[in-house]
Amino acid sequence: MIAISATDKKLTASMDIRFGRSPYFLLTDGVVTRFISNPYCLDEGNVAPRVVDLLKKQEVSKLVTGEIGSKAKIRLDEKKIQIIMLSEDKISLQHVLKKMNLSR
Repeated sequence: MIAISATDKKLTASMDIRFGRSPYFLLTDGVVTRFISNPYCLDEGNVAPRVVDLLKKQEVSKLVTGEIGSKAKIRLDEKKIQIIMLSEDKISLQHVLKKMNLSR
């Protein structure tokens, strides 16, 4: 399963460059695509470990996002979630899926 940090729950939304503070994640296995909410995006303090655990429970093995802090990177590595960083600002989720050859 691949997770993409998202600003909204629609394919025309932009990828959110913030990993832990992203309000949503698009999850896809190339066949089924769905969105989940990030319940920790507005919490105080270091939310990265909880977000990583949330993604691991969803069986995510790859994460596409823009920025990841050092604590998040350590936790993602521990959980064996591959990180794919995109530096493009305001890139749509549709475009990310196309880049990864996951669009239909």
